[in-house]
Amino acid sequence: MPTTITPTTRRMPMSRLGPPSSLPRFRWQQPIADTDTPPNRGLSPEESRHGFQWGKDSILPYRVFDDYDRHLVDADMELIAIGNGRLEVTVAPQLGGRLMSLRDLKRGRDLVFTNPVFQPANLAALNAWFSGGIEWNGLIPGHTPFTTARIFAGIVDTERGPILRLYEFDRIVEATWQVDLFLPADDDRLYVHGRIANAADTMKLAYWWTNVAAPMRQGMRVISPADYSIEHVLPGNELARFPFPDPARFDGSYPDRWQDATSVFFRAPTARRRYIAALDEAGFGLAEASTGALVGRKFFYFGMAPGGQQWMDYLARPGEGDYIEIQSGVAPTQNQRFELPPRTQLEWTEVYGALEVDPRKAHEPNYSIAVAATTAAIDSRFPEAALAETDRFLATAARRPVTRRLSAGSPWGARHERLTLRPLAEGLDFSVERPADAWDELSGTGRFSATALATVPTDFAVSDLWVEALEESRKAHGYTWLHALLLGIAALDRNDRPRAALLFDQSVAQKPTWLGLRQRALVATDPAAAERDYLAAWATRDAPPALAAEIVDFLVRHDRFAELEAFVSDLPDSALTDERVHLGRARVAARQGDLDLLETLLERRFATIREGEMLLDQLWNSLQHGRLREALGREPTADEVTARLKQHPVPPHLNFRMKSD
Repeated sequence: MPTTITPTTRRMPMSRLGPPSSLPRFRWQQPIADTDTPPNRGLSPEESRHGFQWGKDSILPYRVFDDYDRHLVDADMELIAIGNGRLEVTVAPQLGGRLMSLRDLKRGRDLVFTNPVFQPANLAALNAWFSGGIEWNGLIPGHTPFTTARIFAGIVDTERGPILRLYEFDRIVEATWQVDLFLPADDDRLYVHGRIANAADTMKLAYWWTNVAAPMRQGMRVISPADYSIEHVLPGNELARFPFPDPARFDGSYPDRWQDATSVFFRAPTARRRYIAALDEAGFGLAEASTGALVGRKFFYFGMAPGGQQWMDYLARPGEGDYIEIQSGVAPTQNQRFELPPRTQLEWTEVYGALEVDPRKAHEPNYSIAVAATTAAIDSRFPEAALAETDRFLATAARRPVTRRLSAGSPWGARHERLTLRPLAEGLDFSVERPADAWDELSGTGRFSATALATVPTDFAVSDLWVEALEESRKAHGYTWLHALLLGIAALDRNDRPRAALLFDQSVAQKPTWLGLRQRALVATDPAAAERDYLAAWATRDAPPALAAEIVDFLVRHDRFAELEAFVSDLPDSALTDERVHLGRARVAARQGDLDLLETLLERRFATIREGEMLLDQLWNSLQHGRLREALGREPTADEVTARLKQHPVPPHLNFRMKSD
């Protein structure tokens, strides 16, 4: 049966997801703390090259998605369907091109975990993330900044049938990524061709991991060639080398033997085939194999402890969210970047499909025997020669333009091309039809119109290229409040606080916008001055509700409880219901010993709690400590508090820890 690619929808429960925040977020405002971690233990130079530490990189110019809730309503999710009578694939272009489902029709099996709901949670660099399917993670570390953003998608017609192309321009690396999905006619294997292009004259450091959510089943084993493993050691996100499987502990190829959330990188530097498979007790499951550019393989599991199980239920529905991730990447570990030389491209091809291995061999206690049997099945199911030939075909097709566009992404690729007078990648069209804004004017005429100068910006650019454009505009056309504000944001992103403070002063002096005042509050060294600017920013009445949450957090951190009470009492409902405002009130209630209010506030089902965040644990512990003090009429001992917490453990709706006690 020939392959078809058609727009479609899926009716499903979905929570509301609002637009990205108009507050630029800086390094110290990111959810992952900027802290030094211990040196990696036992890693080779290849496994350490271009290493980085989480939390030290800025997420600007991207904006966070933190406006969502946990109220599910039946709605139609926009999708693109690929089918040929053997496999059925759906992709969501408005959600970073996430592959949402992969169903083997002949076997009647869903090969990837297909989430029954759309429910974001705070697990990505830009906050909102959701589980399920296959996500394309590049070009910066972590879950893709396009997780909940619309990207470009289109059909490329070829002599072998249609290809679905997904692509975007990354604004931090300033390079492009592209994924072409090819389902041959009457085939039950999906081919995915990746391509990263660096059009610049300078070397870039980039990142890529393909994350596949596979349905987790009891007794499942993850198999990939491994002479040893590299594992995350918590806390601290440290990497360390271990035997695999480790005779001193347990056979870690079985995810359900891990109590806590874990990441296991399979390391076999001289392996002939690069693949990973998640096989159930019957030896059946999903397998992925690739050409040589993807050297990394990993599995991640939330673990069997209550916190991890809660996370999976939280991301889906109770009892319906259990999954593991099997992943492939360009670098050996996810704590590394790789080099993109000037004017070069990196390409690879992956293939996905069902795999069946004799269960006695798949679950042979001797891991090397299980690997040998799985490798033989991989060779039969995804022959090396056939994969190489398809890779050559897809590499040629990757440079062809789309025949029909199905989705338009960000305008920043086109702006970059206009500013540099250079195309980003052969075959990729970044044109977008939309009203021009200040950034279009800057990349076009180099000057801001009266309309742009009457509007507070909601988007930002901080790279050297755009800073240079702002400076040239200032010199050629005059210095406006908008120049000062945007240059100040770029300076603060570089941690040049003195220059940023000067620029924010200049911007506010010309036009006291809510954003200029907020920025000046961020760099103020005097808390009283920061408070004045924050309150003045809110008083402009055109500030977004998210600013209220930031002000509440500021007032709590500086123990300004009277000011907080006055501020909160005047908030409109749109801001008062913000989750972080709610948590700020809970923190104040805990500090002031208002246990009834604290208990009421902790009844809420929170949506934006960060992965591993312990604030709710701490608030719950404060509540139990206070109730025990009331009951005893005195300060309880440490043993009495421990006994109380054992009797009243953190309830599931507040438990987001990633590590068991």
